[in-house]
Amino acid sequence: MNITSWIFNAIMTCVLWGLWGFFGKLASRSITAQNLIVISTIGWVITLPVFYLMYRKYFLVDWHSMDFYYGLLSGVFGSIGGLFFFFALSRGEASRVVAITAAYPLVAALLAFLFLREPVTAAKALGLLFTLVGIYILST
Repeated sequence: MNITSWIFNAIMTCVLWGLWGFFGKLASRSITAQNLIVISTIGWVITLPVFYLMYRKYFLVDWHSMDFYYGLLSGVFGSIGGLFFFFALSRGEASRVVAITAAYPLVAALLAFLFLREPVTAAKALGLLFTLVGIYILST
């Protein structure tokens, strides 16, 4: 396996989203969740020009493609999820909130099994079961 492939990107996502949760918890000590989602979004907007400059040759939009609208929905649900994430951080322990919300692949995997017909293997099922057990343990 080439470490520069998907695993590197997955590890970087883990680290960066871990920092997102950590700094979100720090901010939630004195900023309401409603304000924090706006402030966090400003952080996203700041990165937009950088991403555009880095990837502009790949930025092609087919306004008639359903995938474009799925991308928009991804942003909408991610943003609304961020608001609930900050509500949870403002009321709960970061170690629990971040770990439980990091189980979101469970939802994506179940939807992929049901609607995208991705194969369900024993390893995947066991991993998802462990995720549920982890959520239960952390929530008690």
